[in-house]
Amino acid sequence: MIITVTLNAAIDKSLSVPNFKVGRRHRTVEQRTMAGGKGVNIARTLKTLGRPVIATGFAGGPTGTRIVEQLTAESILNDFVRIREESRTNTAVYDPTTGTQTEINERGPGVSARELEIFRDKLLYLATGADMVVFAGSLPHGVEHDAYADLIRECRRRGVLTIIDTDGEPLRHAVRAEPDVMSPNVLEAEELVGHEFNDDEDRLIAVGEMVELGAREAIMTLPDGCVACVQEDGGRRRYRVTIAPREAVAAVGAGDAFLAGYVAARYAGSTPPDCLRFGVACGAESTQRLGAGLVEPREVERLLHEVDVRQVDTADVG
Repeated sequence: MIITVTLNAAIDKSLSVPNFKVGRRHRTVEQRTMAGGKGVNIARTLKTLGRPVIATGFAGGPTGTRIVEQLTAESILNDFVRIREESRTNTAVYDPTTGTQTEINERGPGVSARELEIFRDKLLYLATGADMVVFAGSLPHGVEHDAYADLIRECRRRGVLTIIDTDGEPLRHAVRAEPDVMSPNVLEAEELVGHEFNDDEDRLIAVGEMVELGAREAIMTLPDGCVACVQEDGGRRRYRVTIAPREAVAAVGAGDAFLAGYVAARYAGSTPPDCLRFGVACGAESTQRLGAGLVEPREVERLLHEVDVRQVDTADVG
């Protein structure tokens, strides 16, 4: 079983608005409203790919009820802790004429220490039957930056593989808890290691630096694929994985689809290169759909042969 943790779940509204301009009145040509938040998006993709998954986190007020109802309607197993304050609603506007996207993410609810303790007990109960736990997304207001780190340590003590996808101080603390895998994007990785990356060599060096900070493996997602430093055959290997650029319908959530694909392949026992290949194919396929976490498995399989996986010798990256 795979558990996805979304402590700041949301209702996500995705709007397609041609020729979008700030300050003007517009009409949508397509729209979609779904339960969201990074962990929820990952659970949706895992469900589509046929992996056993349960989504958990916080849900509050009528919006929280709607999140749970939508997940249930999608046949995604879920077990959320109800909280007093209202869950958030996020809005993404896609302009198909320019390919640009604008995101407005609400701050989200406050969570009390007691509510966090209830969640901790629930997660550890669920983890007794789990193989992997994916912690993904921002922390709600009122939750300390080290919350993910504490939960990762608890899960690791129980022998459960842990994966983290967040940013800022929560990521900095989480890495020190030695998760099995971390998966930031470029901006999140630059903030973590403290410098910008100019090219692939810089990025390949950076994933090694991220491993030195505490994570066993590090994957940095990019618009055209990823770079990774992974454990393989008793040592560390670095990979650059690419796929040819494609015109996107919407790119929001592509990183979530990538991570879900990677987790799905790892759960099935695939090799590290094949896990990365499958993740990149899922991320690329998801850009063809309005709404996060949506993929078509047959299209993912078709894309696999377009993904190039190249092992990079450590001597080539300093």
